[in-house]
Amino acid sequence: MELFKDPLGYRKWYETNKVIYENEKRVIEELRLSDCLDIGSGPSIFHEVIKGELISLDISFDMLLFAKSEEDRVQGDALNLPFRDNSIKCSFISVTICFISDVKKLIEEVYRVTREFLVVCIVAKDSSWGKFYEELGRKGHRYYSKANFITKAELKELLMGKFNILEVYSTLTFSPLEEPIIESPRRDEEGAFYCIKAEKINRKS
Repeated sequence: MELFKDPLGYRKWYETNKVIYENEKRVIEELRLSDCLDIGSGPSIFHEVIKGELISLDISFDMLLFAKSEEDRVQGDALNLPFRDNSIKCSFISVTICFISDVKKLIEEVYRVTREFLVVCIVAKDSSWGKFYEELGRKGHRYYSKANFITKAELKELLMGKFNILEVYSTLTFSPLEEPIIESPRRDEEGAFYCIKAEKINRKS
């Protein structure tokens, strides 16, 4: 299902919420990413802090029209990634997980195509922001009514046996009801925006 057919509206949220975006962007920059496949890329959010060659993958053709012109753009389903085994150095997933119908299958597909690293970021269900967005969803919000948020523990469990966790970072320790402030990236799980960098485990045949 193509939930995000409004790339300008999607990007406008980040432009309007500049402090939140800056905090999240600082976390992505701290993870030192390069040569990545961005799964559920939308209109190239965070790409200004990812180096090297980028592949934007999105199920929405409309979103890909607003990806950066120098990127490779692929319209495709995250549950059936159109790439060969071990062909992608780095896979990057930001918030896409909460809009995926079968998260286990997504992680299996990411494991299949990824050669080295995975970085995955969520707005954690067990955070003030996760609860805030879930409440908006219950009230019929255009996007959050379709979302299924997961906890930090659930994310780690999904990666178990496929990826070894190398680093965790988080931000947004203030609540949605507080005035946003610029934060330095935290190397802990205190923030609502939570990212894991993990190394692929090469299974023995």
